[in-house]
Amino acid sequence: MQTRHRIAVLVSIFAALVLVAGCSSSPEKSNAPLPDAASLLKDSNQTTSAQTSVHLELVVTGKIKELPIETLTGDLTNVPVVAAQGKASIIAFGQTFKDVDFVVADGDLYGALTPGSFTNFGPASEIYDVSKILNPKVGLANVLANFADPKAEDRETINGVNTVKVTGKVNAAAVNGLANLGASGDVPATAWITEDGDHALIRAKLDPSEGNSVQMTLSDWGKTVTVTKPAA
Repeated sequence: MQTRHRIAVLVSIFAALVLVAGCSSSPEKSNAPLPDAASLLKDSNQTTSAQTSVHLELVVTGKIKELPIETLTGDLTNVPVVAAQGKASIIAFGQTFKDVDFVVADGDLYGALTPGSFTNFGPASEIYDVSKILNPKVGLANVLANFADPKAEDRETINGVNTVKVTGKVNAAAVNGLANLGASGDVPATAWITEDGDHALIRAKLDPSEGNSVQMTLSDWGKTVTVTKPAA
């Protein structure tokens, strides 16, 4: 029972690693016409597809059965190998486990349900394949590629970065390919993309059901990620 308990907690963490939370954003008004939404999404898809690391922050609003998590903060890289580390607050067996440390190193998943005491739960890919996040075929880039009826709504500043807010819908296959959120149809989605430069993705939000959402903030794209493997 204890082993099942621990595995359930860690499955929640890695189901959540796909998506990410944010600081507050403030509107920035401009008289200039908003950029074309479809062009922004296309450019951001190309930029995101080429990335190999990112800092993720995530928050869940409401309840999503397939994603029993409150918050997650972590760093992920696919180069030279898949690795990740961070903290998450997750819900399992009717309890909330705060600030659970997790590490993916050498293909294995380590978790510390007791602070400072890591357990090796074996191959991370058998619980959740974290490499999907940066995989252009199924990850964040694919979500951008599958926006339907996109509309540039406004300009907003997020963590000091000027962005354009783009709304639309993303099909269930793209949503559930990134992380199983139980989507059965098109999901309302919002992306905040830098207006200038390489049109980096700064924030994304998915609303799989009424009153329930996953909001993600992304930063430090391409920054070197160093993951320390826990002692055996």
